[in-house]
Amino acid sequence: MQSNTIFTLDGARLDKAELDILHFVDSWLPDVNRWSVIDLAEKCNLFTSDTTAAVDMLILNGLLENDEDDPMKGRMVYVPDIAQEWIGANSDVIHGLYYMNDTDLFTDDETAIA
Repeated sequence: MQSNTIFTLDGARLDKAELDILHFVDSWLPDVNRWSVIDLAEKCNLFTSDTTAAVDMLILNGLLENDEDDPMKGRMVYVPDIAQEWIGANSDVIHGLYYMNDTDLFTDDETAIA
């Protein structure tokens, strides 16, 4: 699912898929900080190609790093310590943007009130 909306969060420019991944990752930190791209796609309900593109952008932003490939799961990534601190510091904003963009939480008959 391609999203044309870009959110700027503390200097990082993130789209919906990247926010979905950060939201999922944040829920597991610091206990788990290493995932396969395929697992991230499944857990975040994203297409593998969208997840790969989002992971690549998160790597460019310094929020993920490539790890050694796993023979069973393929490409692996992990969250470095400094990125864990950044995610923790911006957790409220990440969660707020995630919930705001999660259309499964809303029904078609609901209207927005500004």
